[in-house]
Amino acid sequence: MILGMTNGNEHLINKIVSLMETDSSADAPQDAIKWAKNIFRTRAIQPEKSLMQKVLAVLQMDLSPNKAVFGERSASGATARQMLFSAGEISVDLRISETEKGFNLRGQILGEGFANCVVKFGEFEVNSNELSEFSFTEIEKGNYNLTLKTDETEVVIENLIF
Repeated sequence: MILGMTNGNEHLINKIVSLMETDSSADAPQDAIKWAKNIFRTRAIQPEKSLMQKVLAVLQMDLSPNKAVFGERSASGATARQMLFSAGEISVDLRISETEKGFNLRGQILGEGFANCVVKFGEFEVNSNELSEFSFTEIEKGNYNLTLKTDETEVVIENLIF
């Protein structure tokens, strides 16, 4: 006899043991058991969200060379094509000029955290400087993508046509 057990408790325990011994209920179907177990398994295996954020930049302004822009103070136009892209809190200023050997591209990333980031242009790759500036020279005519990549953010500018 267990300490602290009264006749009422002993009778209740004997009844539970008797029900367990005479239990004739059927188990749940195997597919139902598997389904129930998988509910918890899929929640445990769900991958964590990536910390990398990929953002597509949108063209905000495109000034062609040698054409005065409405509202511009000088009478002469710029010698380089200037494009401004926006990607949330980040902006990218691009200057494209034509040379005898193709095109030159100079750019600056306006936003926090892009100093010394990886700048990929087509097949070529450079790092921006401490002012988030970068450049590529002797670019052939074509259609290119520009990617700016840090540990947390990747900004993509698609379909730059030279």
